[in-house]
Amino acid sequence: MITLVFFIFLAIYSNYLGKIVEKFKIPSLIGMMIAGVLIGPHGFNKTPELALSFAPVLKDIALVIVLFIGGLGIGADQIKKIGRPAVLLSIIPATLEGFAVAYLSMLFLNFTFIQGAILGFIIAAVSPAVLIPSMVSLIDKNIGQKKSIPQLLLVGASADDTIAITLFTSFLAVYFQKIDGGSFDIKTQLLLIPISIVLSLFMGWIVAFIGKKYFLNIRNPKLKIAIIFTLCMGLRFIENRYHFSLYNSLLTIMSLGFFIRYYSGEGYKEVHGGMNSIWKYGKIYLFTFVGMAINPALVGGYFFIGLIILFFSLSIRSLGVLIALVGTELTYKERLFCVIAYLPKATVQSAKSGIPLQMGVAGGEVMQAIAILSVLITAPLGAIGINSTYKNLLKDS
Repeated sequence: MITLVFFIFLAIYSNYLGKIVEKFKIPSLIGMMIAGVLIGPHGFNKTPELALSFAPVLKDIALVIVLFIGGLGIGADQIKKIGRPAVLLSIIPATLEGFAVAYLSMLFLNFTFIQGAILGFIIAAVSPAVLIPSMVSLIDKNIGQKKSIPQLLLVGASADDTIAITLFTSFLAVYFQKIDGGSFDIKTQLLLIPISIVLSLFMGWIVAFIGKKYFLNIRNPKLKIAIIFTLCMGLRFIENRYHFSLYNSLLTIMSLGFFIRYYSGEGYKEVHGGMNSIWKYGKIYLFTFVGMAINPALVGGYFFIGLIILFFSLSIRSLGVLIALVGTELTYKERLFCVIAYLPKATVQSAKSGIPLQMGVAGGEVMQAIAILSVLITAPLGAIGINSTYKNLLKDS
């Protein structure tokens, strides 16, 4: 009962802080993250242990919903426009940033290249928690639709995470193989990345294809939404429970949304409305619990070195975004918006920052500090940047 009361209080409290920061032209999600930091274990520590144990589930529910909504926002005709640049956006920025951090870590932190790459590919992932809700909001406002810019960023960001996490896992394995005197085939791991993406997309199509026969024609909208929601959570559970290296549940869920829209015709709007109703509450818990996972105290003495590394790595990442957009019809303003939208980091960094330290990687405490610093700097930078520039940069898009 106490936990239930706390969750009700948390929703009111976080939503209120979100409303306050909005008055200063700052996105509400920043207020919700601040609310999480303040009330969480690294702030005033007023969150019950039982409530913290529910945090991963609630974050997953919210993330699953917004990714599914993101998939629903992509039409088949738009895929033709965004195909090539979306693929390049998923590969080039994260890869360049990850290896840039690896090199910078050798210069400033006295890391080996492998240690630096472990840190680099924690930092390299763009945050779906920040970027995807912002793009969904632009789709709802019909902004950037002539050139499908929000859809382009949605697709690119969802696959970007697959690449960053796979390379993080790979370099972590290389590190321990070197310690044990064994060998590790990095080429095989790189080959697994496109296989993982294709397999995850295929899974989304299979579920939607089955749905075409069995549940997409259900007339009761609440029942249909309940079935789809359960399937989405089931797809997420498979990854959380079994950790298949070739399966990215978040990419699968987004592709499921896309294929359900494809098979449902105009009927997808009914599903979209129902999921949006859930997301209104889910986003509060998502950003609040992301905030709870942030420990500003860890940054400590690595603030200035971390700031230098992030400045250069984000510059390289931004260059990667511009390279990925070469040959598109986007104006320089639209390209600048894409650069800004690709800055925020939060979800992956909060989840992965402590892993090297827990596993005994040398320099793990430094990696954790700089990964957390990347969240503290880029989450507000990206969110505020998107919110304050889209009206001007996407004015005619």
